[in-house]
Amino acid sequence: MAKYGDNPRAVMHTSMGELTLELLDDKAPRTCDNFVKLARNGFYDGLTFHRILKDFMVQGGCPKGNGTGGPGYTIGPEFNETPHLRGVVSMARSNDPHSAGSQFFIVHGDARYLDHKYSAFGRLVDSDEVLDNIASVQVVENRFREASSPSTPVYINRIELLDIEFDDEPQATESGRGEGDGERGGGKGRKSNKKRSRRDESDEPAEQAEQAAQADEPEDEPEAEVEEKPARRKKASTRTDRNDAKSAESKPKGDKTRPAKAKTGATAKKATGSKASSKASTKKADTKTGGAKKKRTTRRTKKDED
Repeated sequence: MAKYGDNPRAVMHTSMGELTLELLDDKAPRTCDNFVKLARNGFYDGLTFHRILKDFMVQGGCPKGNGTGGPGYTIGPEFNETPHLRGVVSMARSNDPHSAGSQFFIVHGDARYLDHKYSAFGRLVDSDEVLDNIASVQVVENRFREASSPSTPVYINRIELLDIEFDDEPQATESGRGEGDGERGGGKGRKSNKKRSRRDESDEPAEQAEQAAQADEPEDEPEAEVEEKPARRKKASTRTDRNDAKSAESKPKGDKTRPAKAKTGATAKKATGSKASSKASTKKADTKTGGAKKKRTTRRTKKDED
């Protein structure tokens, strides 16, 4: 819990000089508490002023650097009587008044039409020159085709809190991890999306995500998988042998697809003897037939002579 003194201030050390903010804790106490908490925990360290419109305002505090990031939560509005004149610090938000989170803007030119629409919570003290230098940097078009994105980043290195006491220890905050509503100062914001206030792990940098994925992968494959593959092959070959044996048994003995075995030994002699006997019997039969024919012819000749 923060306890504010008589002159609570926040010195913003930027890459272009120091911006000293006087905190209006009596006008917007909850908004000041939120800003002080984030600053104390280092949330703003290393962030940039991502949207710069000269003679209007400079906006920063987005962990994504494009106007769509936040701390992972939103706070309610604290509209007050503070006029939005040059040097006034106010909370950026989308069209939803309850969508403010971490982004803020510093008015560079008078913008009284923002009064009672944005939560003013501070004003610059003796920092006009630094504000002019930041507002005068060269800009290019952003994704909304608005010429407000600085070609050379302007960084918020750190924020020093003065005349503020705390009764607890600061908590480290990783800027850029939370995703809040799209916050844009000056009433030109995008529509709010409450789902964006939830923390989204997919917002991690690509290199960190890739390293985490590689760390989760095992270096070597499990040994069980290596041993299982040969076992499967052996089992398959066993099935093949069994199928071949079974098909061999089912084939008929006279199957022409299988080569005939050569005849050897007694079997060959027996076959040769049977062939010779068949030839002898055939010759004998032919001899008998010839003798019978010869006798018949002789008888016929004698009869003719008589």
